[in-house]
Amino acid sequence: MKKHILISAKSDLPLIEKIINRLKTENELKLDIHDPIKDSIHLKDFYEKINDYNLIIAKVAGESSIDLLHMAQLFNIPTINNLYAILNCKNKIALDSALRHAFKRYEKELTDFNLPESWIHPSPLKDLNHFKDWAISKLPLVFKSHDQHNEFFRFNFLARDQSEIDDFILSKKDFLYFDLYIQEFIDCDGIDRKVYVVGDKIFGIQRENPIYIFLRDKPNSIDVDEIERKEFKLDEKIKKLSKILSKELNLSIFGFDLVKPLDKNGYYLLDLNDFPGFRGIKNIDQVIVEYILDYLEGLENNK
Repeated sequence: MKKHILISAKSDLPLIEKIINRLKTENELKLDIHDPIKDSIHLKDFYEKINDYNLIIAKVAGESSIDLLHMAQLFNIPTINNLYAILNCKNKIALDSALRHAFKRYEKELTDFNLPESWIHPSPLKDLNHFKDWAISKLPLVFKSHDQHNEFFRFNFLARDQSEIDDFILSKKDFLYFDLYIQEFIDCDGIDRKVYVVGDKIFGIQRENPIYIFLRDKPNSIDVDEIERKEFKLDEKIKKLSKILSKELNLSIFGFDLVKPLDKNGYYLLDLNDFPGFRGIKNIDQVIVEYILDYLEGLENNK
């Protein structure tokens, strides 16, 4: 009998297109696609057919992907990256707490890694003067959206002085009706080191940090997809960190960003994402498809 898979993801993403095309060549698979940007779900029909699925995979791009994971949990349908893990990654505050918990548990193993100071702050619009006074005392700061899966409200803004706090409030005023996640700015060597994980396979890519490109060149805009990427050689300490994060956050497909500070050894971990884009990794679609097929085989063997 064919295995039935549901993928919830933006179907026009190059990585997702390649994964779908590879899975379609597998004769023993039946594949359904849900695009959370375009597709509706008839709930009554879906409830009646959900038990037909052997596996649900979500690269979250909208709330309906989360809804599908809720349903999968309700009906005990296996998922790659489960509901709790994805909700952790979706919420910057929950993720920050989970990372600090993991770093505390493994502090002896993770002496070369740090997390930046961070805060949650109510919407600046509730008391603008209070927010400015608070923020000015802690500059430079990086303001980040609370929900990192909502592409309509997602932002990442560096403020180094009072005028840039004003610029932030003016430019993002329509997006500030929610609590803010805020990090201290880490003065680093200007290189983002991205670590990507698929099961037991770990990859490293590095690129110039967009913030440092802006500070140096002052371009009108930066297309991060056009920044040159090259391989980043992973040492055993970074591989150990990857395995700890996979275990503690219950993630099998994810990525995280490291920067090297100027004032101390080691790295700071700035961001972590479930199911990232894996830009710069050759044949990553094949790696992910092989992982999915192995995962399905493991489910069958464990019956």
